[in-house]
Amino acid sequence: MLFSKNQKNIIARIFLLGCLLLLSSVGYGQYEKEGYTFIQKIKTPRSRKPEVNEMMLDPHGRFLILTVSSNPTHVLFYRLSDWELYKEYMIPEWFDLGNSFADTEGRYFFVEYGRYSSKYRRIDLSTDKIDTVECNVTPRGCLPKEPALPKKELYTIDKKYYIAINKNNSRDVLVFKKNED
Repeated sequence: MLFSKNQKNIIARIFLLGCLLLLSSVGYGQYEKEGYTFIQKIKTPRSRKPEVNEMMLDPHGRFLILTVSSNPTHVLFYRLSDWELYKEYMIPEWFDLGNSFADTEGRYFFVEYGRYSSKYRRIDLSTDKIDTVECNVTPRGCLPKEPALPKKELYTIDKKYYIAINKNNSRDVLVFKKNED
């Protein structure tokens, strides 16, 4: 007999410890971004299929907007000031956040009604009312919709923050802050 039972047990424990250390270092790598420091993980509310589809920034610099699940699609508004959930809306169908936009005052957020429709769902951020409007009522008018890849990572306008959907768990969004030089 080459090894005793006690020695085999010790070797197995050392091997398992090594595997755990290796796996933990691989997981930590996603929390790194050159020139930035990880500051927070945003957890989305529970839903039927808790997966962040895409994200965008409010052009007025107030909110991070996420879409989660697909039927209904949850539209989540997180304040950029403290990364807390501000509002949550449920839209009956899936939609492309890339063709969504806010009005110049920041009161309304327009979500495309459907891929081949000229209608939009208008979300009133002050009263939480959602209604359907024709494209000619929106600030952009009736422009053709451009297909785009969903945004899975982005920078704030001032490049102070880098925000990305967690590659290992698409339910979480990771927030990084630029290092001060």
